[in-house]
Amino acid sequence: MGSLNATFENRLIPATLCACITILVYDLACTIDQEVLYVWPRPWSMSTALFLLNRYLPFVDTLLSLSAKFSRLSPEDCLARNIAIGWLSALGIMLSEVILMLRTYAIWERKHSVRIFLCALAVASFLPVALFLHFETNTLRYTATDGVGCLLSHAGSILIFGYLGIMISETAIAVLTAIKAYRDLRRSRVPWVQKLYQDGMLFYVYLLTISVANVLVPIMAPPMFANWLATPQRVLHSVLCSRVLLLILRQRRIGPSTGPRSTVTDTEATGMVFSSVVDGSTAATSDYGLTTIDTSSSRPREVYAYPISPEAEYEDEGGTRFHWL
Repeated sequence: MGSLNATFENRLIPATLCACITILVYDLACTIDQEVLYVWPRPWSMSTALFLLNRYLPFVDTLLSLSAKFSRLSPEDCLARNIAIGWLSALGIMLSEVILMLRTYAIWERKHSVRIFLCALAVASFLPVALFLHFETNTLRYTATDGVGCLLSHAGSILIFGYLGIMISETAIAVLTAIKAYRDLRRSRVPWVQKLYQDGMLFYVYLLTISVANVLVPIMAPPMFANWLATPQRVLHSVLCSRVLLLILRQRRIGPSTGPRSTVTDTEATGMVFSSVVDGSTAATSDYGLTTIDTSSSRPREVYAYPISPEAEYEDEGGTRFHWL
């Protein structure tokens, strides 16, 4: 058992963390051109902050975890570092879940009932995660080692209930997405809309798989494997949610090519919006759900209005359900 513990600590965990860093770097290399085009030119806002935190925060906690494996640390230092890593990871997963909830709220055209449901879902999911993480970190025990890294001697398994909460949240979001996809795709064959729904369901399968693994591994495997897949789940959430945002931002940048037009001034538009229809109090609207963005000047500009009801005459090609600023 001692040799197995040493192999796990010295090889498997560092290899897993290196793989996570590789995924993050590879994804960044593949999509940095899209980020430069669709994110950097935009005015600074909450949406920009949400994207950047979701994309780059995983580098911080993953590198902290990896550096701990090659540093000489006391048991107290190991405990403090891993508590910080745990909270950073939890914050990152919550940010990713918020992005998925906002996307779901948008595709449901900002329905009040969906907003209430998603808010309740967030509270019911995030609070238990925070509580279970607090209890889990109180069970962590590290022993001194002659070499580098941290040697975990004891860890609880209560965090599996936090993973269950994330699973429930993701499943609820996936069900809402599937229902709306069934309704929308029956009347729409717009490629980017199809890709949005297809990617959403595929990403759910990926996230559900690793969430299930994080629940089963602490139950079925030896205690030393308890948090083995925590970082991969964190990284997967970040990468997939960044892809969702880049798809939406790309379509917002390209915009629609046809459809009824209306002219408003940019002063009629307002702040950060990620929704299906702009509020009447903050932007010009119409029966079609008018899109208005950009508050940088007061010059008139053309915007497209697209119907988004089931009886819509035009397709939602311009991404009018998703407004970012």
